[in-house]
Amino acid sequence: MIRSLMAVASVVAMVAMAGAAAAQTRELVLGNVNPPKHGTSQTSQQFVDKLAELTGGKVKVVHHHSGALGGEREVAQQIQLGTVDFGPITTAPLSTLVPEMSVFQLPYIFRDYQHVYAALDGSDTVRKYYEPVLDRKGFKLLGFIAAGYRGIYGHYPINSVADVKGKKIRVQEDKILVATFKALGMISTPIAFPEVATSLQTKVIDFAEGGINTYYHNKFYDIVKHVADVRHTHQAVALIMSKASWAKQDAATQKAIMEAAKHAEQWNRKFILDEDKSIQDQVRAKGVSITKPDAAPFREATKSVYEEFYATPAGKDARKVVDHILSLK
Repeated sequence: MIRSLMAVASVVAMVAMAGAAAAQTRELVLGNVNPPKHGTSQTSQQFVDKLAELTGGKVKVVHHHSGALGGEREVAQQIQLGTVDFGPITTAPLSTLVPEMSVFQLPYIFRDYQHVYAALDGSDTVRKYYEPVLDRKGFKLLGFIAAGYRGIYGHYPINSVADVKGKKIRVQEDKILVATFKALGMISTPIAFPEVATSLQTKVIDFAEGGINTYYHNKFYDIVKHVADVRHTHQAVALIMSKASWAKQDAATQKAIMEAAKHAEQWNRKFILDEDKSIQDQVRAKGVSITKPDAAPFREATKSVYEEFYATPAGKDARKVVDHILSLK
């Protein structure tokens, strides 16, 4: 009897220990629309791995990539609700929930990567503005990912503004991007990213605007063979966390999350510059034609978009951020 009781006690103790170990490991969820080799996905994985390292494996983040949890707006909405914990959300679809994020889509607001880095990393002006803005919408800002310059890809070559007049183009779900391509004489069609490939295949659209790296990593070269390197934006992605989820974490975990985000940012800055050196050659190797039309007419045609933005409540408030970015040398 005594031996039997001791055996039962031993089993109970083992179960209790296993339960305690499981309780010590917290599983969180990250939703991401990009495929594994995309720079945003690799940056997100850097965050995931570093967080596991900093917490000694006590925090495990499951990285759902390739749109497994839906498009970026859908993931952002799930983060708001707290059903998803983290997400790298491109500022354009995020602007449907946080209109002030449209700053990053203003045409030619960034000159080059160094200008992007000066804005995101050179001071805390941009972060200090967006932290409370995102907080009011249920998000915790962890950092910014540089996702590369954006161009236009589609069924026809583009050598000048004249080549885009009257053409249908997919844009991200952002009013500023709709206005930008309307100003160029195009028919702007907001389409969520998971639907881009089908829309190009069926010729619902003639072109899509997007990163040349995104074009490459999603194998859009199998569908359309023309890329125009117009660089109307250098895309920023906000790495965000659910405000509700953040509040559930203890101080040590919160500290580790911010440290992991900083690590991922630093890794990202070098990665994007390295990728930029070879990405066009990789695209050309797939039989793709890349043109580089004069940007001046594109820039001139889209100047009015700034005033359209300033006329909105979000634009009026965020103008201080625009002025700051434009003032950077």
